[in-house]
Amino acid sequence: MTKHKILFVVLLLVCGFVSHANADDFKLEPVKCRTIEDVVYGHKDGLAMTLDVLIPETKPKNVGVILIVSGSWKSKKSDLPSEEEALRSQHWAQGLLNGGFTLFLVRHGSTPRYPVPEMVGDIKRSIRFVRMHAKEYGVDPNRLGIVGGSSGGHLALMAALTADNGKAEAKDPVERISSRVQAIMAWFPPVDFINWGGENGYKMIEKIRPTLFQDMFGKITDLEIQLKSVSPIYHLTVEAPPLFLVHGDADKTVPVQQSQILKAKYEELKRPVHLTVHPGGPHTYWPGIEKNYPAIWEWFDRYLK
Repeated sequence: MTKHKILFVVLLLVCGFVSHANADDFKLEPVKCRTIEDVVYGHKDGLAMTLDVLIPETKPKNVGVILIVSGSWKSKKSDLPSEEEALRSQHWAQGLLNGGFTLFLVRHGSTPRYPVPEMVGDIKRSIRFVRMHAKEYGVDPNRLGIVGGSSGGHLALMAALTADNGKAEAKDPVERISSRVQAIMAWFPPVDFINWGGENGYKMIEKIRPTLFQDMFGKITDLEIQLKSVSPIYHLTVEAPPLFLVHGDADKTVPVQQSQILKAKYEELKRPVHLTVHPGGPHTYWPGIEKNYPAIWEWFDRYLK
């Protein structure tokens, strides 16, 4: 081996160790941001659908990311400012604000009043609204990402993979706008309700949580058809936006198999995809989960540039 090759290998090793050390030492810092509360992006049954805008004050990239506020397909905002502040101090918001991204915290209609297919429509409308008003919030309408965890990740995927260019003939100007995003990031998302953990795994869900599907759809007509209609993996095409996934392999709520099969389908279609599997990681949170953010920033920087 020549001296130049030896030096090159040494540099690679050193850079590798430095990168690993930086990842281990990484911490999120509280980010000051300008907040615009309760922006109405639509109405449903006389009720306002709202989002909040968080604009970082230091080193903003002028890139917008839609963050789905959702847990078990329920979405709400606390009436107590202290509770809302505590939520926004968690990694979901701070992780992206630390990366210089402007956040749009979107709330959707919740089960059991509104079924999951309607929620997907809510998210797509919020994307149209954000794109329509992007310049008012200092972001580029052609560079939008979307993020969600668990049910929020599922809805982010569904909205992104069933997006359209808008309806030119629509009376509502918001509906004329594209609902497409340019990149997706999903934490431990459900992606195939039919094959949940394995072939025809939905039958096991029926035994364990017999009311889940009723809550999701309101009325069951043809369960397999309905489940496929809200399973992101069946909506995947060669136009799918680049996708970054994070999942713990000890997740007992959403099996890591869900992210693995979506990654495999992305690769089959030759679309950009990355999956980070955290050993021993459960659902929702594990110590050090925030250390994923530098890679997430890099992913968004690459595909939202």
